[in-house]
Amino acid sequence: MRMTVTFAVAAWVCAGLAEEWRVTREIAGSSDVAATVVAVALDEHVFANSQEAFADVRILDAAGHEVPRVIAPRRTYAFEERGVYRATRFKELAQLQGGGLAVVCELVDTNAVVLTELVVDSPLRNYEQTVTVYVPDDAQGWRLLKGPEPLFDYSRFADVRKTAVSLPAQTGRRFKLVIGQADDKVYSSYAEMTEEAGGRQPQRQSKRYRVESRPFRIDAVRFRDIERVAVEKTSACEWTAVSGTATVEDKDKRETILTVPTGRCPVRGVALAPVQQNFERRVTVERPVPGGWEAFGGGTVLRAHLPGLPVRDSLEIRFGEVRAEHLRVRIRNDDNPPLQFSEGGVKMLQPAYDAVFIAEKGQSYRLVYGNPETLEPPVYEQGVTDYLRRGQRAAVWRLGPAPEGAIAYGTGVRVRQFLATHGMQVLCVVVVAALALLILRAARHANLSSTP
Repeated sequence: MRMTVTFAVAAWVCAGLAEEWRVTREIAGSSDVAATVVAVALDEHVFANSQEAFADVRILDAAGHEVPRVIAPRRTYAFEERGVYRATRFKELAQLQGGGLAVVCELVDTNAVVLTELVVDSPLRNYEQTVTVYVPDDAQGWRLLKGPEPLFDYSRFADVRKTAVSLPAQTGRRFKLVIGQADDKVYSSYAEMTEEAGGRQPQRQSKRYRVESRPFRIDAVRFRDIERVAVEKTSACEWTAVSGTATVEDKDKRETILTVPTGRCPVRGVALAPVQQNFERRVTVERPVPGGWEAFGGGTVLRAHLPGLPVRDSLEIRFGEVRAEHLRVRIRNDDNPPLQFSEGGVKMLQPAYDAVFIAEKGQSYRLVYGNPETLEPPVYEQGVTDYLRRGQRAAVWRLGPAPEGAIAYGTGVRVRQFLATHGMQVLCVVVVAALALLILRAARHANLSSTP
């Protein structure tokens, strides 16, 4: 009987917590193509009534099925041009009658190219050559693009080498290079010496150098491509004035304590702008933890507005992102008068967050959150993150209006939350109490049986 009751309670808890999303908000937007990457901005109501890491924030389609989503800080991107060298494959190679060498090469494994430079890699040293560059024309022939341009290596004398040729911007894939001489004539690096001596004639010495002909070897031909790359910049954040800050003076510790309501919005910094014009204070930022407060950030704020000196303002304290109902700021005054704050004198640095997903043509969606069950954040594998990192823009859809006030949980939900969190402890206490009762009853029965 007791086991039946236990299983019934467990089933009631699980049934009550399953699918307990308390808020449903329609997402306004439509897609005219098969798939659209959509971003929906999360607002203060979502922050105040969702779990850590937005574990209970989900996107549902019209049929109530979950749609893979990514929730991340909104970031800005800047495009930069970077040079990347593209390899080529030799397609044809022929020695010309005039002593030149014709090389036809083609780009490998790439389509998007803006070529601005040609590089001829050779293992040789101490040479002089020329290269002429051709591109295909409309008549199935070759059209002159650049040249003849010198290539050389003077490493015997100094560290001077030229292996690259600048080109007008090209988008083709096939090129023809004509090297001035397939064989490079160089002096040998040694000399033959002969000596002649006879009678009283002075000794004579002569030197003879040999001329060698060596082939001009090409290891590779590369082209410099200009890529337009999206570089991730700082996330989109803004300073928001905080209202309702409570101020307490601790005269014993000589501190000013500010309790800042943040409504569980993500916060990355606090800015303090008191009415005083000249001050310097040490600041500690604390967050609530079970049993009290924990310091997790701090620094020094100062302001110096003195005649004849540059104006100095350093009023911001930045830290790692935190979500809490309140933050506490301790300002150490020491022997200085306490700082005074007017309305808007305390601000928080809040990043913008988006829920990003792929919307299908003609489909409607809604955002749900506010599940009392402890959930793990869902992990989805899709190309949305990579899509944004490449600098692509998501379509911006709007979130429907938020309900008034905070989410209200009934007594049944609160009981189920308590049992889901502390159910095992309660069960253990009940079992121990039942065993103690049975032992007490057995002891009483034994005492009565032994009484004459």
